[in-house]
Amino acid sequence: MLLLGGAAHCRTPPLSLATARGRRAATTPEAAPASLAARPRRCRRGVMAAMATATAEVPTWEQLAQGAAATPTGERLAAEEASRSEGSGAPHTDARLRLFGGAAEEVRVTLYRDHAAWCPYCQKVWMLLEEKRIPYRVEKINMRSYGDKPRAFLEKVPNGLLPAIELDGRLLTDSIPIMLALERTFDDAAQHAPMLPAEEAQLQRANELMGLERELFGAWCTFVFRGGRGWFGGAGARGAFEAKLSQVDQALGEAEGPWFLGGEVPSIVDLQFVSHVERMNASVLYWKGLQLRGSGRWKNLDRWFDAFEQRPSYQASKSDYYTHVRDIPPQYGDGVFEEGEEVARLAAMLDGRAPSSPWNHPDRAHPSATSLEPLSAPMDAGPEAARQEAAYKLARNSAAVARFACRGRGSSAGKQFQAPLADPYCEPDLAFLPAVELALRIVADALLHGRDAQNEGALLQGVAVDQREGAVDCLRYLQERVGVPRDMSYPAAMQLRAHLSWAMRQLQ
Repeated sequence: MLLLGGAAHCRTPPLSLATARGRRAATTPEAAPASLAARPRRCRRGVMAAMATATAEVPTWEQLAQGAAATPTGERLAAEEASRSEGSGAPHTDARLRLFGGAAEEVRVTLYRDHAAWCPYCQKVWMLLEEKRIPYRVEKINMRSYGDKPRAFLEKVPNGLLPAIELDGRLLTDSIPIMLALERTFDDAAQHAPMLPAEEAQLQRANELMGLERELFGAWCTFVFRGGRGWFGGAGARGAFEAKLSQVDQALGEAEGPWFLGGEVPSIVDLQFVSHVERMNASVLYWKGLQLRGSGRWKNLDRWFDAFEQRPSYQASKSDYYTHVRDIPPQYGDGVFEEGEEVARLAAMLDGRAPSSPWNHPDRAHPSATSLEPLSAPMDAGPEAARQEAAYKLARNSAAVARFACRGRGSSAGKQFQAPLADPYCEPDLAFLPAVELALRIVADALLHGRDAQNEGALLQGVAVDQREGAVDCLRYLQERVGVPRDMSYPAAMQLRAHLSWAMRQLQ
């Protein structure tokens, strides 16, 4: 498992994302997952009595890993991992080989994409390979904003740009030429779904829509990243962006079905739009207080996203809003906050700074279809499954995650990168490792079995007073670097973030 601030070559893989301070969460019977009933009940003693023996009763990482693996979600994740190792199963950010029933020796394509799943241009090529069922291998490369690129890659691609593919030994860069080359090469409609129409009129319409996407992209950049500067700054920039988005919404409404060109499956036009409109959803809400998805203003776009979220290619590559508002600035520049209390409130809800944010309340951490960031039914396995997924991922990579978290009190004297959450050369302060390791075991136990006086007491007893401030810094460092989809799904990430907030509150 990797986390938002880290790169593949880092000595300790990362995991987390935002400040989390708030009221102590009330522990209620409803807060515990259904599986708690099947767990041997702990004696419900007072907190002081629990503290006396709690530390010795915290499960080991081995026990936690076994417990997480035995859950329905753990069994599903393990089966998916086994399929991925053979090049089969559903698409996933960890997949390195995709065969679609073919033979490994017949793979003609290698995709070079970014480690952290930040890159919108990589996302659209990745999705096209999945939609067309083109067998391919994956090589993950750091973006310049968060890590060094391997010398072997720079020898092939001197400018270091992503994405890149090798097709029959020929190197190609730039997402649109790559997608067009793949469309031309893998043109057997019986095996590979066509992603562009054959009719001249429809091709002309596709070209017009590709131009509209560039116009929308330009309006977004002016609105979000240039603030009040330029010809269309301020209110003019908002109006220009909203007008262009309405034009896009109208274009979607002109076709039968949810896609720009109609038909049963998305086209290259849809892929060109979705990777940036996904990032617009997050950025204009965070920096400008403008809600796109779920607002009711752009209903065809809502229908379009609902259709995408039923497709495995999008489910595997989609990020959450928090990941985007942290990964966008290193790529495009800092967003400019619009003034006003409502904008500040919405931003604090998304990044966990607001006491009422779901980040600070495990009982309310699970998103829904009406959340600021909606969670549609095809991507919602339920809150218990989300907790089990978070525990499974944490327990499976416990040693690396605990060590990584200790960077929160470490030394960053080495090479720095543009992404503020990226510090692959930071040396962790291992003096805090025992406290952090204990806290994370308790978090994993709470994810699996619920929060109670015993695990709260174990935190207070097990972490010395003079270690608590540093332990909180380490947990927050981890929390701020949980990336979606790199580390886990959006619902699981919300559960982990909220349970880390709960642990920090006990220690503050």
